[in-house]
Amino acid sequence: MNMIKKASLLVAMTTAITTMSFAALASNQGAIDAFEAKTKPIAQDAKVLSDKQLVLMQEFNQLMESGNAAAVFQSGKVTELQALGEQTLVQAKLFVKEYEQFLAQLPETSTCYTPENVSEYNRLINEVAAKNQSLSELNSTVTPGDEMAATMAVLNLQMHAGQVSSLVQMFQLVKMCYITEAMGYTKQDVERMEAEEDGDEL
Repeated sequence: MNMIKKASLLVAMTTAITTMSFAALASNQGAIDAFEAKTKPIAQDAKVLSDKQLVLMQEFNQLMESGNAAAVFQSGKVTELQALGEQTLVQAKLFVKEYEQFLAQLPETSTCYTPENVSEYNRLINEVAAKNQSLSELNSTVTPGDEMAATMAVLNLQMHAGQVSSLVQMFQLVKMCYITEAMGYTKQDVERMEAEEDGDEL
């Protein structure tokens, strides 16, 4: 089940229960609170980096729209994007480390107990790290005056920037389980509801 479906299922489950006491239900609230406290500064630093990257992307777009994509590669901004990517990867690794410690404190019945996410996040981190390193090679694909090659190279930069942003978004996605956890659902309950949701779509 993809993340959008999961998010819509959570919304449906939240609205289905009109009266509940969040404080009384979350049996793993201590672990959640500790995880929140440890990852809040990581998420804040990553957001600052993400905002800087967004500004860079806007500058790239303006140069492309003015028919001067090649200027992106003469401006030193690719190196800037690479540095932001490196710093974001550092934050992502810190987050995953805290996430692993958080998972170790949870019972397997918890809706937040999803160790498979760690493998997925590490795969994504490795993929982004490899792409980030290869950005320096993009410069050599652009010769002065070849606007088509420059435009294609900028599109590659934008795709990479999107992947870097997805690292930051993962910080929020792992927290979707807080809602089901607070409602007192077990992992088995959520899996059953997801299966029913998928069955209804067939």
